Amino acid sequence: MTTSSQSASALSDTASPAKYTSTKWARWLWWLVLAVLLVAAVAVGQHPRRGVDFRVYLTAAERFIEGTDLYRVSDGTMPFKYAPVTTPLFIPFSLLPPRLAVALWNVGSILALVAVARLTRRSPHGPGEAAPWAWAPALTTIALLPAFTFELFYGQVDVVMLLLVVVSALGAERGQVWRPGAAFAVAFLLKPPAALIGLFFLWRRHWRVIGATAVFGVVLSLPTLARYGWDGTLTQFQLWSETLARTTPPWVLSTNAQGLPTLLITLFHPGSVATPPSFAITLAQLVAITLFLAGVLWAKPGPADLLALCCLGVTLLSPLAWRANYVLAWPLVRAATEGRFRPSLTLVAVIAFIGTVFSDKGLGFDWSHDVLLMRPFALIYSGLLIAMLWQIRRQGAPLAMTHGDTFARLPRTLRGMRAP
Repeated sequence: MTTSSQSASALSDTASPAKYTSTKWARWLWWLVLAVLLVAAVAVGQHPRRGVDFRVYLTAAERFIEGTDLYRVSDGTMPFKYAPVTTPLFIPFSLLPPRLAVALWNVGSILALVAVARLTRRSPHGPGEAAPWAWAPALTTIALLPAFTFELFYGQVDVVMLLLVVVSALGAERGQVWRPGAAFAVAFLLKPPAALIGLFFLWRRHWRVIGATAVFGVVLSLPTLARYGWDGTLTQFQLWSETLARTTPPWVLSTNAQGLPTLLITLFHPGSVATPPSFAITLAQLVAITLFLAGVLWAKPGPADLLALCCLGVTLLSPLAWRANYVLAWPLVRAATEGRFRPSLTLVAVIAFIGTVFSDKGLGFDWSHDVLLMRPFALIYSGLLIAMLWQIRRQGAPLAMTHGDTFARLPRTLRGMRAP
């Protein structure tokens, strides 16, 4: 054995125990973060004034059982704003005490996060690729902790929807049809902006999954048709449309709105909190979608990164996006973290800083109001999107550092995905 090979062997023997120890500590941190979130999930559920968004679903489910209107002007600032056909999905929760229902939903959201973390693991690395960083899942969740806090505080559906999206994409890549079709149909019904994930199916030519999604959409409509009849169902859809038309424009330029369409409108109406006309909202959303599609076509991402980009796009391109919805950025933030590339880690640190500091508790009500009108969340996540698109265009996947501190890239697929 030569001197150089002996030295390499010695370095390998030294690095292996160190890598094992680092991986073990990373795993412990991951479970600690999950334990904290689980405690918060249960605690929030026991508070009578928490989980208000999820309680809206419960109220709608109760009205569905009664056969009364799901959408009422009397609901004030917390109306039911989701499609009528989603309501039967929440009937089982409406049969439980509200506090228990919220706690179970929040616990389910944390379990969904665990599943997402497992399903979004990259394939084993090959030549020119770096092994993903073991600390990434924990650090990604810590960076997005403010978003998860809102998710649990209000009892939102974003984490569950993220799991459904990931399950549908991976199922399609594994040659399945009906399971991914069902998952995607439910995700779309929970929040129609999830339709952007259709780009993944089109790009990867999963035509049968798109057909299966349509079939399940029809099947999921049957309970509503059975309960309200044809005319009653059309009435509920009309009331839903009127509710969205009444509540969306005042939201788009409020301090909470943090999507790219809001940012684009703000560029032409800086500091304005007036209600924008509907055509301006539609135009801003079309411009945002066009910019996103152009960026994706330019970067030509592999399937793992295409899925992560689409997950972020579901939130970023929506005029209704707000801070809690950015838990859908988890796969892309994970990609930025697990490469250990310093500029990407800096972006992740800025995301964590903005989420923690730019809030009522961090800056106080008046300052946070003024800062949020600058749309910092839309800006930083747009910056993350641009940075990742540039890296993917340059290397085919996000840039990564090997354990020898040389430049490489992450694997282009998740485990179970077909090669690009």
